[in-house]
Amino acid sequence: MLEPVRPPSLAIDPISQLRGEIEKPVGSGDWIAVRDLLEAHPDAVALSGELTALYGEVLLRTGRSQAAREWLNQGLLRLEQRGERVSLRRVMNLLGVSLFELGQLEEAAAILEQVAELAWSNGDDLLVAKARNNLGTIANVRGQRDKALTLYQLAVPVYQRLGSPSGLAECYHNMAITYRDSSALEQADECERRAIEFAHQAGSRRLTALARLGRAEISLRRGEVSLAEVGASHAASAFRDAADPVGEGDALRLIGVARTLQGKLDLARSALETALSLTREHGAALNEAETLRALAEWAAAEGNHDVARVHASGAVTLLERLGATEDAAAMQLWIKENLLEENH
Repeated sequence: MLEPVRPPSLAIDPISQLRGEIEKPVGSGDWIAVRDLLEAHPDAVALSGELTALYGEVLLRTGRSQAAREWLNQGLLRLEQRGERVSLRRVMNLLGVSLFELGQLEEAAAILEQVAELAWSNGDDLLVAKARNNLGTIANVRGQRDKALTLYQLAVPVYQRLGSPSGLAECYHNMAITYRDSSALEQADECERRAIEFAHQAGSRRLTALARLGRAEISLRRGEVSLAEVGASHAASAFRDAADPVGEGDALRLIGVARTLQGKLDLARSALETALSLTREHGAALNEAETLRALAEWAAAEGNHDVARVHASGAVTLLERLGATEDAAAMQLWIKENLLEENH
């Protein structure tokens, strides 16, 4: 542990020094560099609520949701004992995100609602916007499209007023997903274009890759399968460079879907199996469900209905646990329409 008092003339505050060192990589979204700096100074991180929250965010940004939940739970106890209310709210918000990533949507929604209320009552506008953005993603998974869009649209002006291009990039990307899920592809594409603009302003490779992958998804919905594969391949490389295994897995899933549709079944299988391994390793429940759905479609294209049914059933189970009833029902309908001989 660091000594709390040093001679004034010789004092070097390790927390302030570390803040200065991480300022540039945080600003550019270089989460690998931020991670390395924080992990090199564990005592300073543990003593600072701000850095405790930042390390939790680093774990989330690099696809380590399970580790993030454990770290943030520990951080909550320390911050409560020290009475650091601002950092406590931020850690609670990140804990909600980690619970969402792990598929614990009820718990995630409960803590994020609490965060939004606390942030509102304390005039913490940025955290209000973040909580609304996160609650919007939960609403969208549950099929509550109007609620999701309302939450995103409430967050946008706050991010604009506070000058947060990264927040705007995330929010517009999330809006694009909701529009895409509503089959409003023109609106979805426009939102992804705006997300890319704000991601560039923020200097974030990860956010840029997210939005580009979103555009590849839209290309797939439009029937532009080859274009979707190319876009997803670029996104996979970008996620790999940014040390984001969950993002890389999601891009590989889309590559696998595009290859399945083009009849490149061996190549599709390779991409999808790697995607499933990455999502399971890092506890990305929604991504795992979507990858299982893609594997079911691949197996059906191969003519292996037994394997297809196993993957499809796994996807349904996960989707139902997530509260994604609309997607679960669509998957069940797909089973009935494509695996009829297995239903006798």
